[in-house]
Order: sequence, then structure tokens, then C-alpha cells
Amino acid sequence: MTTTTTEGPVAVLREREIALLNDIAAALADMGDQAAIDRKRLRDIAQDLTEMFFMVAVIGEFNAGKSSFINAMLGDTLLPMGITPTTEYIELIRYNETPKKVPTVREDGLREWAHPNTGVEGVAIVDTPGTGSVFSRHEQIAKDFLHRSDMVIFVISAKRAFAETERMYLELAKNYGKKIILVINQVDLLEPDQQAEVRRFIENQVKQTLNLDPLIFMVSAKEALEAAKNTGTVVGDAGGIGAVRAHLRGLYSEAPPARQKLLAQLDTALRIVKKYQADANEKTDLVSLDMNKVRDVQRELEQQSLGLENRMKDAGSNIDEVLASLRQRGLSFIEENLTIRRIGRGVNRESLQREFDEVVIGRSLREINDSARDYVNAVIDQSRLYWRSVIDRLNKLQDLMEQELGGLDTAIYSEQRESLQNAIRIAETELKSYSSGRVVADLEQVFKANLNSFQNSAIFTIGGVITMILAVATPGSLTAFPLVLPAFVVGAAVTAVFSVPMVRYLRKVTRDTKDAFNQKVDMLVANYHEALDNLTQKERIRLNQYGNQVLTPIFSRLDVLTKRYAEQQAKFEAYEASVQSLKDEIESTP
Repeated sequence: MTTTTTEGPVAVLREREIALLNDIAAALADMGDQAAIDRKRLRDIAQDLTEMFFMVAVIGEFNAGKSSFINAMLGDTLLPMGITPTTEYIELIRYNETPKKVPTVREDGLREWAHPNTGVEGVAIVDTPGTGSVFSRHEQIAKDFLHRSDMVIFVISAKRAFAETERMYLELAKNYGKKIILVINQVDLLEPDQQAEVRRFIENQVKQTLNLDPLIFMVSAKEALEAAKNTGTVVGDAGGIGAVRAHLRGLYSEAPPARQKLLAQLDTALRIVKKYQADANEKTDLVSLDMNKVRDVQRELEQQSLGLENRMKDAGSNIDEVLASLRQRGLSFIEENLTIRRIGRGVNRESLQREFDEVVIGRSLREINDSARDYVNAVIDQSRLYWRSVIDRLNKLQDLMEQELGGLDTAIYSEQRESLQNAIRIAETELKSYSSGRVVADLEQVFKANLNSFQNSAIFTIGGVITMILAVATPGSLTAFPLVLPAFVVGAAVTAVFSVPMVRYLRKVTRDTKDAFNQKVDMLVANYHEALDNLTQKERIRLNQYGNQVLTPIFSRLDVLTKRYAEQQAKFEAYEASVQSLKDEIESTP
């Protein structure tokens, strides 16, 4: 059997193209199961290049008269014809000077014939099983073979113009970048005015639905075959077939079929490469969108932490104001009670305790607790809003990933989705932890304990000082000094008895007592600030742990995807450049 000439530069270009097609097919192995069909296409056309014949595929519905049309083109009743689908074979008629009317079944399942009227040397005509038949396998065979063709002649019946399956196959041929010719067969069944009407209808349908404007030929394969049978040869333009033959001869004369074959299959490869390049670009954009959404959550972590700091400062300022007022009242209380007149009237410890509670402490604990409660409630409300926002954002991210799974690396994205679901569960647990009210109760308990300790210590000190002064005022009573008094107070009392007047002594005791009171208030302020800071630090630790334990793995996996898709982009960009460079060389080859 004769194939196209592949000597010299064309043979070298063919080998380079076969190698390039196989390389691209191998690269598609990393693109998942959805790339399996395209890998097969590339391997098929690489295999076809080894035989190197220019393949004209005839496609059409099973009763459109495809086999009759091919026989009319050959001027010979080579292929079996019938009104029902009789075979699932793909019929391959290769050029040969001597007809071969008994087919040979090849290893790849094609049934091979030979005839001198395929067009020119190196051209093969392929008759595919009819589409739209009751046998679903016919559909798949025709569809699978479409990508291997170098040119498509689409045969449409004039009796049933433009079915949905025909539109679908035309769209496939268009997407594969094939040269397309439309042939409306069986026009002998229509009147002249009906023929014009059918032509206009098909022309408009193809233009409107597919944005195609192919050449359309009106033929009657039946009339052409009858003329050939009567004369024993191909007859002029009988049945309109001559116009189709003339057009094909013109195409073959524009460039050698071998070069057209190489270019046609490179066009197919280029479309596949661009498809996966666009796919990688889309995946990169999707992952970038995911990354931005996770960064939004991370920024919220930072803003939440800053918000805690600001609210803690506000709460601390409010408590400082309450304690400053308490300090002033306490100092005034000491001033009023450590007087000779007051001490002279006698002091009752219980009465002093009540007066101190009423005058100095007053509403301080309530005011402090109000400030603390406002702070804690603000933290809780803000945290609830924050965690709800986190859950909302992560759910949206999960929805987005679910939508993307069809176009992304399913294996890696399943791990990413699992991490995301874990992040949502943790966020929901954090949200629930704010519903018990325990945070407020714990902080108020700490504040109450602090103030009670201060209260007892302060009144004990003031009461002890008064008791001491009474003892000093009564000679021989130093043994009544409370053992818990500070050493400097006892020393001052002893000095007062032997060396200074009582008034001077009392002033010094008052001053020392105020100093001791101020120290206690300072300690109380420090304790309150520590309690607020501890709460704030716990919240920060929650945020940091969430960021480190949950968001960091998500970032890590997204980063892996980003690198993978960037590599895919670069790889297919390089293949695109290689295909285009080889096309340029082939086009410039004589």
C-alpha cells in the first residue's frame, strides 16, 4: 500500500513530531484521570504518523448515505451499503493503483480497503459507523476516531436536516480544529426549491449554533453511482460529486498531504496543550483565591488580638479610676480617724470595720465588677462574632473547594478539605466555650478575693494603729501592740513615747499608715491588671494556637498546590512553544 512520501526533511520532522506528541501524552499522566482521553488522542495521532497517510474522515448519521457517498467519490461500489447499520467497523480506504475489494482487518480493528480514487497518493478515506444509530458503541467509535482525522466531511441527509447528534459531532470537529466540509446528500428526493430551502436552513443552523461557515455541497450519491455504473467510470459532475472532488484536489494541491498531515495533528496537539495550560491557570487562580480567604481569616486573628489589647486598656483605665477614688477615700478615712479627738472618744473595731466598708470600699467592688464584666462581655461578644465569622469564612472556603474538586487535584484537595473541616470543628468548639458564663464568674471571683483581702488587711492595719496609739497614750501598755504591725510602726511608737510630743508622733504614724495603705492599693491595682492581662493572654493563646495548628497546615497544602500548578503552567507553556516552533519549521519546508 502507498503512503505519503516521508523522505528527507519531512521524515525528520515527522520523527520529531511523534516524539513531541508522545512527550505531551506522558506529561498528561500528571493531570489526573480526566486527561486519559486526551492522552489516548495524542498517542493515536502519533501512531497514525508512523503510517503517514492523510486521513479524510466521513462522519454522519447511519442513514445519511455515507457509504453511498464514499462509493460515489470512488466511482465504484466498494463499501457495502444498506438502510440499517450493519457493522461497527471503521472502514479505511487507502490510496493504491490497484483496487482491493476484499478488506483486511488490522490489529487496531480497522477494516482496510484500497482504491486509486481516494484523491491523490497518500490520501485515505475513512468511513465511520453511523452516529445516532440504536447501537451506542457506534457513537463511541465514531467519536473516538474523530480526533485522528486530518479533514472531516460531514454528510447530512436532505430528508432529515441537522439532528442534535450532527450538531454535537460538528462541535467536536470544530473543537479539535479540523477542516470541515458539509455534504447534503439525497437531494434527489427534493424539488429544486426544497433543496435551496434545506441548504439555507442548514447554513443558518451551523452559523448560529456553532459559529461555523464551512463549504456546503448538495449531492445525490445515488445519481452519481448510477452514472458510474452505466459508464463504468467516474462521470463528470453527476449527482454533484464532481464539485466535491474538485474542491479536494484543490486542497491537496495547496501543500503536499504529508505536510498537511503533520500540521493538522500539530493543531490538535496545540489545542490539547492550550486546554491544560488554561486548566493550570484556572487552578492557580482558584488556589490563589483560597489562599486569600485563609489570609482573611489570619488577618482577623491579628485584628482580634489588637482588639483584645485595646479593650483591656479601656477596662484597666476604668478600674484605675475606681481604685483612684477608693485610694482618695481611704486616705481621707485615715486622716479623719487618726486624730487625738477621734481616738479619745474610743474606737470599736466592728464599728470601724462598718465605717470603712461604707465610706472607703462602698460601691468599689460593684464598679470594678461592672468594668470587668463589660470587658469580659465585650471580649466574649467580640470572640463570638469572630469565631462565627471564622466559621462562616471557612464554610464558604469549603463550598468553594467542593465546587473546585472537579478541576483540581482530588487526592491533595481531599486532605485540604479534611484540614478545613477540622478547622471548622475547632472554631465551633471555641464558639461554644463562650456560652457558659464561666469566664465572667471566674474573673469576678478573682476580683472579689482581691478586694476582700485588701479590705481586711487595710482595716486591720488602721485598727491596729489606733489600738497602738491608745496603748502608747497609756504608760506601760506597749505589750498590747498587735504582733502583725510593721516593725517601723512599733519603732516609731517607742520613739514617740521617750523623745517626741504626742502630736508629732501621731503625724508620723498617720503618714506611715497612709504609705502602707498606698502600697496596698498599688498591690490591688497590680492584681486587677494581672487578672485582666491573664484573661487577655488566654485569648491570645487561643488565637495563636488556632493560627499555628489549624491555618498553618492549610497554608502549607495550598502552597503545595500553588507550586504544582505553577510547574504545570510552565510545562505546558514550554510545550506550546515547542509545538509552535515545529509548525513554523514544517510550514517553511518545501
